Amino acid sequence: MVSFRARAGVLLAGLWLFFMAMGGTAEAHFASTGFSDITVKDKSMEYNVFLLEKELLEALPEIDTDGNGRISTDELSGGNAVLTEMAHDRLIVTGDGKIGAGVVLAAKQAEKAKMPMIEIDINYDFGEPVDRYMVQYNFYDGTNPDHRSYATIRMGQQSIVQVINSSNNILQMEGYHGSDANRPDADDAAQGDAQPSPITAASSWTSVLKEYVTMGMEHIWSGADHMLFLCGLILASGTSGWTMLKLVSAFTVGHSITLVLSALDLASLSPLIVEPLIALSIVFIAFETMFRKKFPKLQGKQIAVTVMFGMVHGFGFAEILHGTMAGNIALPLFSFNLGVEIGQLVVLAIVIPILWAIRKLMKQSRHSWWTYATSSIVGLMGLYWLIERLVSEITM
Repeated sequence: MVSFRARAGVLLAGLWLFFMAMGGTAEAHFASTGFSDITVKDKSMEYNVFLLEKELLEALPEIDTDGNGRISTDELSGGNAVLTEMAHDRLIVTGDGKIGAGVVLAAKQAEKAKMPMIEIDINYDFGEPVDRYMVQYNFYDGTNPDHRSYATIRMGQQSIVQVINSSNNILQMEGYHGSDANRPDADDAAQGDAQPSPITAASSWTSVLKEYVTMGMEHIWSGADHMLFLCGLILASGTSGWTMLKLVSAFTVGHSITLVLSALDLASLSPLIVEPLIALSIVFIAFETMFRKKFPKLQGKQIAVTVMFGMVHGFGFAEILHGTMAGNIALPLFSFNLGVEIGQLVVLAIVIPILWAIRKLMKQSRHSWWTYATSSIVGLMGLYWLIERLVSEITM
């Protein structure tokens, strides 16, 4: 019969391989992200599309004329022809059923949502008033099936955000005929305060709720670092369910605070700082679990430390929300945070029974060995990510 120690060794090796396999996704939370700033006018539409440099290179490799894997200012300024061709291929804009011919006005390097991006400004002029616009967005392919674009649609003084992805890539908007629509022949009624809804029922509150809840859950599940920190909290709680509840609640309070503050642009922290700190939080929680008795000053401060690290993780959660909510923040913010909490509960529901079942099988004398072994795995993975992120920042 295979000894328990051997079976435990196999289990630990499996856990190690699992986290190693997930290591590559530890900071790739929706790595394929774009933005669409759409201004709807009476006879035209202004479309400013923002893409990461690597994604523009994937969609349009010929713009890199010198073949160095980067897009220079000169290549952007001289690439209007290929950019216009790409816009015709990847963006289909119609006005009252007529396909618009997009003209690329400018392409430049810009910052959007605290990220360096390429901005392409496109104008669609239909020459006559448009009552209904439709946009089909196709800036994704087989290499980026998870690509999302956060479309901020503006009509006069109102705006709304719609998330575009591979399963929801068509926007339908009413034409805008308000007082600032540059229509000299508009009557007084058309120039009043009444304005049409920017988009159709496809962007109802239920679809926004569903989209952002899904984003929150996927953000947790695609982030091995966040999940590993949760595992570290479970290990740090020992055999006390009450302690585990307090620690997980402290983590939730912490990340909820900074998620709200960061999404509202009331506080922010650069990803260059946040990502290493998230890895450091994993190392710390593993270290604290293994050597708690040797550092008595740490005892009694678990809750405060967990809240602090939860706030760091909250900045990481908020990265995906920067620049995505326009002036309508309540529902997306609530929905995203709800998705994070649901995703977190699912992780706990899977991990807790497994860890507690293994602890139950062990003799009391082996609890210490189990704590050291599992916490060592957590700490090593955190250390690996910490070094990887620091090195990548130095070599940028």
